[in-house]
Amino acid sequence: MEPNKHIPEDMLHRLYQGAGSKQDKEMISRWMLSLDISDNSMSEETLQAAKAAMLDRILDKPQEQRKGIKKMHLWKAAAAVVILVLTSWWALFNFNRHRQRAVMVYTTIAATNKDMKHIQLPDGSEVWLNARSRLEYVEDRFHKDARYVRLTGEGYFEIAKDEARPFIVTTDNIETRVLGTSFNIETYPGEAEIRIALVSGQVGVRDHNNNGYTLLKPNEMLRYSRSNKNWAVMPFSANRVHHWTNGHMIFEELPLADVLDRFAYRYGLTLQYDPALVAHKNVTGDFSPDKWQAILDNILFIHQLTYTAKNGVIYINKR
Repeated sequence: MEPNKHIPEDMLHRLYQGAGSKQDKEMISRWMLSLDISDNSMSEETLQAAKAAMLDRILDKPQEQRKGIKKMHLWKAAAAVVILVLTSWWALFNFNRHRQRAVMVYTTIAATNKDMKHIQLPDGSEVWLNARSRLEYVEDRFHKDARYVRLTGEGYFEIAKDEARPFIVTTDNIETRVLGTSFNIETYPGEAEIRIALVSGQVGVRDHNNNGYTLLKPNEMLRYSRSNKNWAVMPFSANRVHHWTNGHMIFEELPLADVLDRFAYRYGLTLQYDPALVAHKNVTGDFSPDKWQAILDNILFIHQLTYTAKNGVIYINKR
């Protein structure tokens, strides 16, 4: 490992004392990033990131670790910086090796078509995924201390009881922890809220942003705002959850824009409308499987809206 540029010893001395100028830091930065370090296990991008991390370690060396440096000879100061480079590289090199060995491979199950998907997990728990939803978990770690899964979209869970290993669902920064129970989670990307509804048993919900925590009881729904990071708990009907697993479209005070987005995906339609036309409007309803025209009529009617179809595009207008 040979540097491509000579670094003056007095500059190394100043850096080690924590008294380096902006020009000193720029010079050591260029020197560090130009070091000829070969490692076939790293991409060029990762290698440069590792060099940058080593540089941060040198420039941010705590002051208390520099006590007594004023009496140190220049060559010792230079040697100290070089040794720090070498030890930093060795630590990062070994960390990268360990990280590669510890890479987790996720099993992903997705409802990619317009219908729901029913699956059984390795522990016997059952999950119903709504359209445009995905469940991920690490299979070789699923049977260990806890049963972790990650959800995108909507899923209804019936969890096999196991008091030794809680079942934990992560959605954004929200964690839902259960032992044996049934519940529903809605966490579609782009929607304003994450919703967790408890059908039976008990679940604990934690927000890792502010460490907030609450327990839900049956027939309660938690609505978490992605924008202001607040939540509210309110009653709901558990029957609505069972209906969507039988093909119904269920909405509980859902913003009209989100309802139209789900509807368009379900029926493979292209909708166009002025966002101001649907702002501050919510929809609550249970829509049984039917022709899309009938469902859209019912969704729009209560807000005095209608639609027209032209060249394969559905336009939402005032009634």
